[in-house]
Amino acid sequence: MRCFIPKTLPEWLLISLLLTGCASQIPPMIREAPADNPSLEAVRGNPADYLTRQVRWGGKLIETENRKDATWLTVLGATLSKDGEPRSGEDDTGRFIAIVPEFLDPKVYAADRKVTVTGTLLRTETRLVGEFPYTYPVVQAQSWYLWPRESEMSPGYPYPGFYDPWYGPWYGPWPSPWYPYGYPYWR
Repeated sequence: MRCFIPKTLPEWLLISLLLTGCASQIPPMIREAPADNPSLEAVRGNPADYLTRQVRWGGKLIETENRKDATWLTVLGATLSKDGEPRSGEDDTGRFIAIVPEFLDPKVYAADRKVTVTGTLLRTETRLVGEFPYTYPVVQAQSWYLWPRESEMSPGYPYPGFYDPWYGPWYGPWPSPWYPYGYPYWR
């Protein structure tokens, strides 16, 4: 059995690029759901059955409230993708409160930002939404991740930075839909 050992600078650069390209900024607890992760709807339906269970929930922030020893995040839940990111445009799954044991800046953790939280289900708490009493599951957060805004993600399909107006998934990597003849079919 032979092992590849890089000897030249280009080989070292290629190896380092491959390794850094595979690294994820998303914490492992956010990427991987607990084995028996209950849904937010199930917990709201019968909260006593799920107390002290580990959960991974996420959604859009409604409110960030700093208290003396923690930050309380009120979140409008959404279904999560396999890596834990709340899906945009999905129907909401209810609301929950996450208690984060440190200060979070409300300007950074602003309304409509996507967040995912993992932690232990502590209790439920009833608050008013308008004039309606609403039961919020309360999670003691152990790990949390604020997802980048859509505008902060790299644009372009499928190659970031490629802005040809004629480029699209149906044309392929050619310069225009009239390739190779040119516009308007030069002779």
